[in-house]
Amino acid sequence: MAENLMDIKEAAEYLQMNKMTVYKLAREGRIPAFRVASEWRFKKELIDRWLISQLKGKPVEKGLEIGEVEAPKTLLIVDDEQIIRDFFADTLTEYRILGASSGEEALEIIKRDRPDLVLLDLKMPGIGGMETLRRIKKIDKDIGVIIMTAYGTPEIKNQVLSLGADGLMAKPFELQEIKAVINSSLETHSRPKKTNLLSVITKKLKKKPEKKH
Repeated sequence: MAENLMDIKEAAEYLQMNKMTVYKLAREGRIPAFRVASEWRFKKELIDRWLISQLKGKPVEKGLEIGEVEAPKTLLIVDDEQIIRDFFADTLTEYRILGASSGEEALEIIKRDRPDLVLLDLKMPGIGGMETLRRIKKIDKDIGVIIMTAYGTPEIKNQVLSLGADGLMAKPFELQEIKAVINSSLETHSRPKKTNLLSVITKKLKKKPEKKH
């Protein structure tokens, strides 16, 4: 991170907010940020000072005080193609997006992070989508899973549904279909998560400052 500068994605991860919220705060001047060409940039030192100001009781944004707020839903995108993972991260900005390039990596993330929904590619190197689905349901049967495939035969659809998947999306994707399927699955597996913004800020402030080289 050159000179402790962050782009909007890095700032969102650092603040544990989604990118659209950070963009809105920057655009409205509610968070320290500046533009380089057409891109927003954030200086870590100024962000930390801003976090300190929030501890004094100032609102993070209009109508959102420090305290308990609903956290964005977490989606895990499991696909061996980076372009697919990037597509979802760039498109579904209202969610917290995690990515995995294999079934094995996905299972480790699920054990650690418990996402609300998994979008799982069927054809992958390693254990493959079908076996990954079986293992996900053994870890937590309440996690929603949507299968992504270019080979959506009726037999495959019946098989993944019998294993507990919520549905099957055919590649190439239609954005409206993606959002409809995701919303339907999240409603089925609804379990509201709350996050204490004060604890997030405090945890960030306790981090040791990075050494300058």
